[in-house]
Amino acid sequence: MSTYLETVTFFLQQHLLVLSILALAVAFVFSYSIIPTIVYVSVIKNLTANPNERSSHVKKTPNLGGVGIAFGAFFSCAFFGSFLLSYTDISTLLSLTAPLVILFAVGLKDDLVGISSSLKLFAEVLSALIFITVSGISIDNFYGIFGIYQLNEVASYIFTVFVFVLITNSINLIDGIDGLAASVSLVIFISLLYYFIQTDFILGALSSASIIGGLAAFLRFNVSKGKRKIFMGDVGSLLVGFILAVLTTFTLSTKFHTPDIFVNKPVYILALFAFPFMDTLRVFILRGISGISPFKADKKHLHHKLLNYGYTHIQSTLIIIGYCLSVLIISVIFYDTLILKHLFYTLLVSVALLIVLLRLLSRAKKITK
Repeated sequence: MSTYLETVTFFLQQHLLVLSILALAVAFVFSYSIIPTIVYVSVIKNLTANPNERSSHVKKTPNLGGVGIAFGAFFSCAFFGSFLLSYTDISTLLSLTAPLVILFAVGLKDDLVGISSSLKLFAEVLSALIFITVSGISIDNFYGIFGIYQLNEVASYIFTVFVFVLITNSINLIDGIDGLAASVSLVIFISLLYYFIQTDFILGALSSASIIGGLAAFLRFNVSKGKRKIFMGDVGSLLVGFILAVLTTFTLSTKFHTPDIFVNKPVYILALFAFPFMDTLRVFILRGISGISPFKADKKHLHHKLLNYGYTHIQSTLIIIGYCLSVLIISVIFYDTLILKHLFYTLLVSVALLIVLLRLLSRAKKITK
């Protein structure tokens, strides 16, 4: 039995694509199996999201989908990781435990009874600090952006915490219509999975594939109009956002020495997060102009604007996914060895494409009315 397991372990370590498919499938099956139970318990115990003036739904709906995502993803990652990962990788994986427990508890409380934005922000900062301190992994290099390369430890920790808060909140803020947060996250996770497979980074590939499986299962129920419909909730958006931040840190940290087949990594990361970052920045600016807290919930997000134009939840999600893929593809096309020029092209395309998209959609709806 030991020899058989060693053979399987060696094979999967050498074939990360096969491992990723298996991890994804296991996570999908487990999440898909548990979500109907979560929906059932949520309904009979009245653990549902009630419609309000900021909601895009019109009836009470279970909002603990994040529990289902976590169930499948964590099981798959723990199962395969237990015999595939090295001691160092397992130690890194375990350093995620405390931060994820904190965010799970905070997200669950917010989904059930609500919490203040300041407490949520504190939990995000604390979780990021715990992970960075325990694992020793941080974004310690700008790779030449603005002429900056290696960061000192203090600057690295501060910047990494900022990135964690930015990514976690940006995913949390776009979770406003059916399928959007899960679909955008899937695009980013799949892109990161491709990177980890190409660079033979087993921990990154396993983590990405596991969460992809959980998200794919959740998406099936999230876009449903039947009795099993469920929302991601803060449990889901906080956990998914935090894991995205962790994988981004893996990608940008010089602690992991990977082949130089992906240059200008920070630019591609910005291209992947173009929509969440642009939408968050746009909303924060609008709220600042209005004199209200940037963390106060409202209906100023792009997906709300698309709904106002008359597009359905699914149509709005597909339009935004089209934007995400377009920015990523154009960033690849406009690649330049000078990272600052590549960054400029990517930012210019992100802003210009968003402006053009909004104008075209607005004009199209005016013509049809």
